[in-house]
Amino acid sequence: MKSNYKKLGQFIAQIDKRNSDNAINYLRGVSSVFKSFIKSKANMVGVDLKKYKVVNFNQFAFNPNTARMGDKIPIALNLGETCVVSSIYPVFEISDLEQLDPEYLMMWFRRPEFDRYARFYSHGSAREVFGWDDMCEIELPVPTIEKQREIVRKYNLVDDRIALNEKLTLKLEDTAQAIYKQWFVDFEFLITKEYAQSIGKPELEGQLYKSSGGEMEYCEKLEADIPMGWQQYNLEDLVERVCVGFVGVLHSSYCREKMGVRLLRTTDLTDQGMRYAANKFVLPEFHNKNKKSQLKHGDILVARHGSNGMPVIYDREDEANCLNVIIVKPSQNRMSSKLVHLFMKSDPAVDQVRGSLHGSVQSVLNTKIVASMKLPYFNKESINHVDSAVFSKIQKIIEEVRKEVDSLSRLRTLLLTRITKA
Repeated sequence: MKSNYKKLGQFIAQIDKRNSDNAINYLRGVSSVFKSFIKSKANMVGVDLKKYKVVNFNQFAFNPNTARMGDKIPIALNLGETCVVSSIYPVFEISDLEQLDPEYLMMWFRRPEFDRYARFYSHGSAREVFGWDDMCEIELPVPTIEKQREIVRKYNLVDDRIALNEKLTLKLEDTAQAIYKQWFVDFEFLITKEYAQSIGKPELEGQLYKSSGGEMEYCEKLEADIPMGWQQYNLEDLVERVCVGFVGVLHSSYCREKMGVRLLRTTDLTDQGMRYAANKFVLPEFHNKNKKSQLKHGDILVARHGSNGMPVIYDREDEANCLNVIIVKPSQNRMSSKLVHLFMKSDPAVDQVRGSLHGSVQSVLNTKIVASMKLPYFNKESINHVDSAVFSKIQKIIEEVRKEVDSLSRLRTLLLTRITKA
């Protein structure tokens, strides 16, 4: 053990304050993935919160039951308003803030080595537990408080930049979705120069189609008016193909990152985009054998379980494969990848999927449901009404921002590893 390593127990004290007056109804769980407090998923109807533990600012809480938590231990530092947590969660605080900084300690808890340590030292026959006494036995480097705060400052600079970029990505996604609705649902798209000239009204270039008197016709299949020259299509008519990736359970094909090819699973699909940090990797032999589930940049992955499948664009250039997901491969000369993605996330598309799953016990999507999703779109033979390149441009900006997030995330991980050298 290095000379500056000390046992955590000498710096922390357990807190057991109960919500006895029921003054606090802000119930929170603890995330193992993000190491933060999250909205509780428990059904709280009729539940009395008097026995729940109170967690004040700068206090920690963790779930001692590690048996079902996978590779990460749920622990969080409260940097927000006072909340309550389950009575089984140990709550503690740092006794002397001039000896140990709470955010510095939280950085230590975010290290993968801490999770491995906690899992290794978990014990018990009926269930595995990493309890309060085990927490006190943790050894960590404790430099001067000035050094700790400097480390935290550098970490927070990177963390804040990541959060800012993630907010920017969400705004870009919201903007793209709003434009999609205006153009392809409300039919208020900007008239292209090509179309304006084709109807002998060049002065309409750049005007909103429907508001400027653009011709509409009734579509019986959609039971609605759509622009002249448009018709109803199934999604499969506008894309290269809809298929399902490899379905099954993998064991022997998994390998280390440097040896294999990225594998994307349902757990890697989120509402905020593809999550790459926790990807598994498979042997090249598996990747080469399963060509149907090979991915290329711009492919869209759809979870087979859930209300709308969380369609997510694969926005990497490197080779990848997928497991237990539906793949939509766009035809860029007909409907761009981003445009397909926006359609699949739109309210009309989500309503169609929910209607197809009505009465289903497990709500499992299949390729037939996805392929038959219906949308209005202009005929291939007609003059292009819409300059949809704007969607590809937005997607390119999103990808550049996410690349920066990836780089910053690696830097953040590096800062966590350097704590051991503090």
